[in-house]
Amino acid sequence: MRRFILALAALAAAPAITTAAPFEPGVYLAVDTGGASSSSKYAADGDDLSFGGKVGYQYTRNFGFDVYARSLSFISNSGVFSERGLYPDQTVGIAAQGTMPVSERFSLFGRAGIGRTSLKGNRSGMSDKEETDGLVGVGVSYQFNRQWSINVEGSYLTKTEVKLYSFGGRFQF
Repeated sequence: MRRFILALAALAAAPAITTAAPFEPGVYLAVDTGGASSSSKYAADGDDLSFGGKVGYQYTRNFGFDVYARSLSFISNSGVFSERGLYPDQTVGIAAQGTMPVSERFSLFGRAGIGRTSLKGNRSGMSDKEETDGLVGVGVSYQFNRQWSINVEGSYLTKTEVKLYSFGGRFQF
């Protein structure tokens, strides 16, 4: 995560903002993979693999929104002596994204949204639960052309206290 923050700081210190390739609004699809870590005492410590997807609309060069879904894939602490409780399992929601071009190909972005996070019990027979969960995130993207780009993102689910980092690709129609 420290390397990610340093990379964002380096890009922010890049030369003056330049104009990117001609913009066209449109629908996009994005997929990514990365890691998730939680402060939940009902999930095993460490980073767990996480997969995500988004369907969105880039309204202007600087503003878009998307519907997202992400698996969190935490391993539960379900030993005989562990305390009974719930841990985050997956999240879905909607987010707005603000984008600031840094150069012709690089952009910084920030995301804010709200969604539902599913919580699973660490024992059989426990009822699952859902929480309304805020999402905030920052990232950097590299645009190969008008349609294809890759991105690195760090985000945080505010209520369930899940930290996410991901790397993925995006295709805009």
